[in-house]
Amino acid sequence: MSMNIGFFNKKFVIISAAAALIVAGCSSSPKYVKTEIISNSTKTLETPEWVLNPSIMHEEGTNIVFIHKVTLSGSSRPDACVSMARTQAVGEMMKYIKNAVTTSGQVEDLNSSSDPSLSSLTAFLSQGNISGAKVTTSYWEQTMEADESGFKPTKKLMCAVQVAIEKSVLDKQMRDAINGTPGGNPEIRRKLLDAQKSFIDNVGNKDAAKETNSSDINSKSNSDSVSKTETNENPKSE
Repeated sequence: MSMNIGFFNKKFVIISAAAALIVAGCSSSPKYVKTEIISNSTKTLETPEWVLNPSIMHEEGTNIVFIHKVTLSGSSRPDACVSMARTQAVGEMMKYIKNAVTTSGQVEDLNSSSDPSLSSLTAFLSQGNISGAKVTTSYWEQTMEADESGFKPTKKLMCAVQVAIEKSVLDKQMRDAINGTPGGNPEIRRKLLDAQKSFIDNVGNKDAAKETNSSDINSKSNSDSVSKTETNENPKSE
């Protein structure tokens, strides 16, 4: 009888020790890291509404506005991040417009790759020779967020800029680029003008945004449903 009691006592001790280890392990397990703004340019620790806007391009009054974002490591300088975003923004806007127009249903079904009107428009948008576009707003924020595991905290730096251009100015420059080279296929020229007009008329339109996504324009121009560049470059202060 005493042997049975001793056996059960040992078994109870083993089970209790195992349970204690499990409890200790659970209590010491890292918690999921929630994203938190720790510093930003507005000193509010809140992201502005325009940065959260899911539309890469939209209309504000008589202007067309394009949003471009850059994400760097947390040790990078905010001014360097903003400078990078400002430098890239107009070029990224032109890439977005080029893909929106040339991959639209009006154009992509035509054999237009070597047509003078398309080549002229492509050159205009690719070279960034646009007048009237300017960066109007900039913003940066440092966040503490989870790494890929979801448990280890890591610091990130994100900055965003808005580029604005008068809608009528962009419209005229794009039409001039399409019509600027003589010759070519009249049907392709007409289709390009139709696509360009459709793009201008539907900036900010929700249905147009869905069509843009279905054409995979974002994957061709940049990365956050909003224009976004993520890089491992690490511009630090000297």
